[in-house]
Amino acid sequence: MNQVKGQPEEANNVKLIGHSDLNGWGDTMQIEVRGKWCFVAASGLGTNGHEGTTVVDVEDPSNPKVVAQLPAPPGTRSDKVQLIDDVMIVNSERHRDWEVSERFVPGLRLYDISDPAKPKFMRTFEMYGRGVHRALLDLDPQNRLSYCSCQAEGFVGDILWILDMKDPANPEVVSQGWLEGQHLAGGEKPYWEGESVHCYGAYRRGDHLFCGYWFGGLVVFDVKDLSKPEVVGQFNPTPPYPGKCHNAVPLPDSDLVVVTHESTSDDVSEPPGFLWIYDARVPSNPVPISTWNPYPLDPVSLYPREGDWTTRGGRYGAHNIWQGMTSKDFVYVCWFNAGLRIVDISDPFRPQEVGYYMPAGDDFGRPTPQVNDVVVDERGLIYIADRCGGGLHILEYTGPR
Repeated sequence: MNQVKGQPEEANNVKLIGHSDLNGWGDTMQIEVRGKWCFVAASGLGTNGHEGTTVVDVEDPSNPKVVAQLPAPPGTRSDKVQLIDDVMIVNSERHRDWEVSERFVPGLRLYDISDPAKPKFMRTFEMYGRGVHRALLDLDPQNRLSYCSCQAEGFVGDILWILDMKDPANPEVVSQGWLEGQHLAGGEKPYWEGESVHCYGAYRRGDHLFCGYWFGGLVVFDVKDLSKPEVVGQFNPTPPYPGKCHNAVPLPDSDLVVVTHESTSDDVSEPPGFLWIYDARVPSNPVPISTWNPYPLDPVSLYPREGDWTTRGGRYGAHNIWQGMTSKDFVYVCWFNAGLRIVDISDPFRPQEVGYYMPAGDDFGRPTPQVNDVVVDERGLIYIADRCGGGLHILEYTGPR
């Protein structure tokens, strides 16, 4: 492969503490950190094509050590990871480039991590279709639920599945929820044309779930009755703004919801999705109050007016957010080829960047990083994943608070 000179590292108020290429499993998509253990799910999108999970000892963050690697079954995409008690949950989704095989089982794979350095496979909880794209855990002791995006018989696109995780080794389906137009077998007809509408996971605050619903925008479910999730609110700014509503994270101690729209073009041929702040004090009527992008957008094309993001290659735009934040924390948001961006939303009407970190481009034919996920641990250290071969970076914010 012809090597391409990568962009140099760029940083402001953030410094690099440690890095691991994960023994070549560097196509990282999602991270979970518990104490001295970091669990990293690989996507197989970059140079090596590995699908599976890596366990890393990060007690010394300057010298992360790989202690275990668990390959996914053939044809299975396992790019998500979640932890509950002594159980690790990874998704089982059919790889888009793999023909249907009898060996593929859609759903969730469960591992015993009572010894995190030696995970033991327990079972696969079988679901439907091409499997689970995303599973988000609600660890409230009164809830202990998993909110999954997965297909279902008689529906178009992924819908919401709610699983009871009181016994994490034996999940039970509680209910399913969907946006009107998805239930074809029930006589519903899609109101959209050409673009997909499907659930991308859900985050709970009180009796409501906030879901990124791709081209359906932000969708709010009432879950007072868990057996019957009901759509009570929706706001869809597409068009005119770029679609693909991805994350919708409610802050637990305020009325705010932080939302991202994802760009999926690898050559920046579409306007980039960006960060939104919503006021959801009335959950049935969420209202956007501000947006943010690292650089000003041209009001006509919606592309950055400054910088060279559209010429660097790879994706540009918002993606995952650190899910553990409160209104007192900064927003840590991944921006693909613009790296990690740290945004102060203490004034939610005027978000302000306080720091950023862009890893150096690699030498495998991609000049820029593709930062995909971010977690902040109890020590305040920041972990970021690069979906196209960059591995795991461990960072520290050094700016004012």
